[in-house]
Amino acid sequence: MGIILLIILQNIVFGSYIAFRLYQAFFKKYNMWLIIFIFLILFSTFLIARILVKTFGIHLPNSIIFATHLILAFTNYLFIYLAATDIIRLIFKLLHTPFLSHKVQMIIVLVLTLVTIIYGYINSHNTKITAYTVTLKKELKENITIAALSDLHIGADMSPKRLSKEVQIINNMKPDVIFIIGDIIDNNIKDLTQAHIHELKKLNAPLGVYAVIGNHDYYSSDAETIKKLLTQADINTLIDNVTYIQEKGVYIIGRDSLRHTNDDGSMRQNIKTLYDKVEDKAKPVIILDHVPKGLKDGKSINADIQISGHTHDGQTFPLNLIVRKMTLLSRGMLMDDGFYYIVSSGIGLWGPPVRVGTDAEILLINVYGSNQNQ
Repeated sequence: MGIILLIILQNIVFGSYIAFRLYQAFFKKYNMWLIIFIFLILFSTFLIARILVKTFGIHLPNSIIFATHLILAFTNYLFIYLAATDIIRLIFKLLHTPFLSHKVQMIIVLVLTLVTIIYGYINSHNTKITAYTVTLKKELKENITIAALSDLHIGADMSPKRLSKEVQIINNMKPDVIFIIGDIIDNNIKDLTQAHIHELKKLNAPLGVYAVIGNHDYYSSDAETIKKLLTQADINTLIDNVTYIQEKGVYIIGRDSLRHTNDDGSMRQNIKTLYDKVEDKAKPVIILDHVPKGLKDGKSINADIQISGHTHDGQTFPLNLIVRKMTLLSRGMLMDDGFYYIVSSGIGLWGPPVRVGTDAEILLINVYGSNQNQ
């Protein structure tokens, strides 16, 4: 909700500013208020589309949804470059020095914005593999290789074709087990088509594929519906549940999403309640939790690893700088007294279909027990 309010504020304040500056540059022979109104409608298409889909249940083609996402990205960077060059304009004015005409300034700003969007879109599809090595304080039967991915956000930008590419990257890693850390769907359950399920079913790991669900999954549907669809793809969904991988001697705790708003409103189970289901407390425990909320829960049960997503590492500049300041860890791994806390920037996107200053990633986590040599 906070992000949506921010976008509304952006549309009113930033949109009016951009629209007025476009009027000054290109449209001065037309009615100013008409030009501003037209551009405000254009800049608001992301919100309009969201309202039509979520509030009124109107189905819009993914091509239209994607176009509104592009407009949102374009508006963001148009404002940034325009504000920066207007500050320079003000400095020149204070120094009584001529500056560029409004038209030339706007052309430069539009070109910079277009180049940024093209780069950001290409970069968002250039998924990287981030490798971590973890040595536990507890013993393992055998070392375990984990492929972990989060935030697919299946929707306008995650086509079956792109999903197939990501699946191939994962399978080429030859992991023992695959974890999907929530936000599998973006906002609409109808976007998880049989073609997507067909691609997800190709995920190959001898110890199976496990998933937890995230806040966007709840925005799209209820937990049981999502679980049934993922079962078709041979994915085991853990919602406040525990499973034991006997071959490696490790427990997996899959937590319900901390931020769900579309189910029955019940609270998720306490971590200690879930830990009570772990029969052998001497065995390693891995927590899968979409939203990273810090070290407290994992350390309270003497867990060994937590893998999370959700942050997108801020996704775009300058939001990435803000997210990194506001969170303990927006992306990466830290270790505190034997507890490894790992956050992925994810694969997919929400809103603007660009990544600037961040990367799409799949995690490759090599886990060794205290009884093993690397």
